[in-house]
Amino acid sequence: MSWTMKLSTFLLCLFGTCVVGCVGQLSNRESLEVDVDRTATPVPPGETQQIPDYIREVFGNVPAEVNPMNPENNNPYNFGIGLPGVPGKNGVPGRNGRNGKRGEVGPQGPSGPAGLKGDQGDMGALGFTGAPGPEGQKGDRGHMGFPGSPGIEGLPGVTGLPGQDGQRLWKQCAWTEESDADYGVIQGCSFSKAHVDTWLKVSFTGNLRVGGCSNCCRRWFISFNGTECSSPVAIDAAMYVVGPNTANPLRPRHIEGYCGGIAMGQVSVTLNVGDCPGFAVADAFSGFGSASRIIIEEVQPPQE
Repeated sequence: MSWTMKLSTFLLCLFGTCVVGCVGQLSNRESLEVDVDRTATPVPPGETQQIPDYIREVFGNVPAEVNPMNPENNNPYNFGIGLPGVPGKNGVPGRNGRNGKRGEVGPQGPSGPAGLKGDQGDMGALGFTGAPGPEGQKGDRGHMGFPGSPGIEGLPGVTGLPGQDGQRLWKQCAWTEESDADYGVIQGCSFSKAHVDTWLKVSFTGNLRVGGCSNCCRRWFISFNGTECSSPVAIDAAMYVVGPNTANPLRPRHIEGYCGGIAMGQVSVTLNVGDCPGFAVADAFSGFGSASRIIIEEVQPPQE
């Protein structure tokens, strides 16, 4: 194969013709010359075309200028230039370059917005005990607390002085006489009170009645030294009769009570009769066919 054929075939493969075409052209000179001659712009006869240095380096002793489109040229280096070939694929990316030098520190930027509130941290360790502070002002009195539990039983106390005689101090005055009095004292009984702070218990038992009237009332009461009891209240009883005028209700009656604030010594205890508040005078009768009695007893004062 001549140098012209070889050079033409190489240039066609170099500028974009397919590999199959290159192989076919190596064996068929006429098809090679047709492909080259028909696609390139003809160079007028007598003119030359500059041959690139890289072609001359590949093929050795190649003239610097030739007329590739002159078919009559017997020069062994007669060849043509074909169409540009298909662009090749991109090569493998090269390696990363070295890191550049560290730049200078820039100016401080503006403060950013406040962040969200964080979670509460763990409790820190206890600090040292501080010095005692000054005494504060006295506070208001607090509310009464709940009752406490019973305390431990105390030791036995000292033996007290001998007490008074355990015998009861009492007296009874009895009579069988009847009384038609509507006012005043019916009967009396004297009692010797032995202590200052004791009380007197007095009771009366006997027949009493209000009669000969309608809607009438009489009142019987106990007095001490001529005065009714006021500690706490009077010892008395009232009897009321509706009627008729012929009624005569003689019945056993009982009057009893305690009285305090009476001085130590002789005490005159009497049974009296008188008016009922809001009623007129009526016929009263005390005692009938049986004994009547006043009983007096000195007792300890009541519990609080």
